Amino acid sequence: MTLPRTAGPTVRATWRTGGTLLAGSLVSGDRALVYAGAVTGPVIRDLIEMSLQTDGSRLAQPEALAFGFEIELDR
Repeated sequence: MTLPRTAGPTVRATWRTGGTLLAGSLVSGDRALVYAGAVTGPVIRDLIEMSLQTDGSRLAQPEALAFGFEIELDR
């Protein structure tokens, strides 16, 4: 999972999952492993409960968060 850095304050994301994906945390500008192993079907499904933390006193305007996912293929 990725979370690009924005012009605003650093954001810390912490999450729990239903078990298919890995629980974890990251700060904006970093990435974190959320799945390891072979993908055996066309879809991976899970629920993610996420908590976000930031310094609200440094927010000058609303911020958009753009979480993303990357995949690394073994050949």
